[in-house]
Amino acid sequence: MTTTAQPSSLAARLMIGGRVFGQREIDDLEHIAEVQQAMVAARERFGHALCLCRRQPLKLQVRLRESKFHLAVWPHEGPLHDSECAFFRDDLWSNPNITPRTPEQVRAQSHATNDRPVAAASSPTVRSTPAPQSTLRPRTPSARVNGHAEPTAPATPSTERRSLALAIPGQRAISEGADRRLNLKNLAMGLWEEADLCRWHPSWTRDWGRARYQLMRVAQTLEVNGVAMEELLFVPRPFRESAREQLNADWQGFVASLSMGRRDATRPLRLLVAPVRSFSVPANQPPVMHLRHLRHPVGLSDAALEFLRNDCRTALRQLQANDNEARINKAIEGKAAIPYGKRNPEVMGFFLVEVNSRGGVFARAAWLMNVHPRSFIPANNPNAVLLVDALLDNGHAFQRILTDVQPMKKVAPDWLVRHVIGPNGQTVARAALDVLDRGSSPEYMQTRHAMAASLAAKGVPTWTWVPGGSWAERRVPALPPRDEQAADEAQHRLQEISTCADADYQFGPSPRFSN
Repeated sequence: MTTTAQPSSLAARLMIGGRVFGQREIDDLEHIAEVQQAMVAARERFGHALCLCRRQPLKLQVRLRESKFHLAVWPHEGPLHDSECAFFRDDLWSNPNITPRTPEQVRAQSHATNDRPVAAASSPTVRSTPAPQSTLRPRTPSARVNGHAEPTAPATPSTERRSLALAIPGQRAISEGADRRLNLKNLAMGLWEEADLCRWHPSWTRDWGRARYQLMRVAQTLEVNGVAMEELLFVPRPFRESAREQLNADWQGFVASLSMGRRDATRPLRLLVAPVRSFSVPANQPPVMHLRHLRHPVGLSDAALEFLRNDCRTALRQLQANDNEARINKAIEGKAAIPYGKRNPEVMGFFLVEVNSRGGVFARAAWLMNVHPRSFIPANNPNAVLLVDALLDNGHAFQRILTDVQPMKKVAPDWLVRHVIGPNGQTVARAALDVLDRGSSPEYMQTRHAMAASLAAKGVPTWTWVPGGSWAERRVPALPPRDEQAADEAQHRLQEISTCADADYQFGPSPRFSN
């Protein structure tokens, strides 16, 4: 379940005063004197420094603050930087569920890990403009895993954690100082975004072990209802036969932690996050979720079951489809069976759990989210899985934007792809990807058209796909060409889109799919 890494973008380098520095050199206190000297030259001779994260160098401001020079993003050029660059910014969207980190928290984080962004001598100014729907936040540094860049969730900062207030069924008390109450769904979406599991860079690889690592690292920066989140969060390790004893010990420790503490209604529950294998409602017994990587099922309270049936119907249907496919493939094992999950989403489960007197784990609240089976990026249906597959295979940097807003009220797209050629043949920082169902209501189409027009006013084109044909033959049409592709290849791709019956690429709403 590991994705294949594509060649990474240009190494993180900066040209300051005519000299080229790596970002680690900028961060190294041993080079601070020569870096400061180079910044003096950059300010006096050129008026700016250059970031070389992309093929086209991008200007950086050289600012003097507290007798030291610092680098900052050039106005309006944040989205043009590589999405893994320390200077990347996109203020059109921010995480609506978890408060963005302050510049002080970013700097504190940079001193707490060896994988640091441009820090004290040249820290970029971090700004995040809250918006009703978005996921982008100040960049975190990258680690190197198997020779490839990987998204690194923040290490524990020396400053105070960001405080979240989670509404728990049956409990009134919440921590003081938190901005607002979150329900389990809000918490899950915010956590997924903070862990960089809603976006992709072509130099990354990811499997469940990597996703788990990113979730656990982000948990070190948060507290929920006054409790450090890593004390509440349990994410199972990937199952391996050789690690069976360790996995069992982890689970036993988790169950033991649920049995500790006060025996009243205010004792903290634990958050369990894991892929779901199947769901069953046995006769005269509580309903249970069977999770991957764990041999023990999780029971559901009546309230949790009712919520899932009302608000997670798509995910429940997907669980049944996945279970049926798995049974069929197992029955014809050894023959030409379709590999599990090739076109179907995986289902991720989030559970607020407690333990009963017999040691059984039950969820007081639950939420399910469909994700891509290889990258764990949220993907609601098989069409979204096909889209993510195409984006991965074509080496795109892209992002899924999560929101709790009803479809008729959305003002942000579901997908963004970065650094592509626009429909006019010019490079754009990002394009929206819109997947529409055939037969969508006129009111829904009007909402999407208004969104496309609003994006066009910000210089963001929209690629529209209306899937058609049988599932066996369905393919994703040509995607917007990457800005690093050759000019003739990019032009061919644009021509291919213009002649496709199921896709369009425009600044503004598509005239082909107006109703």
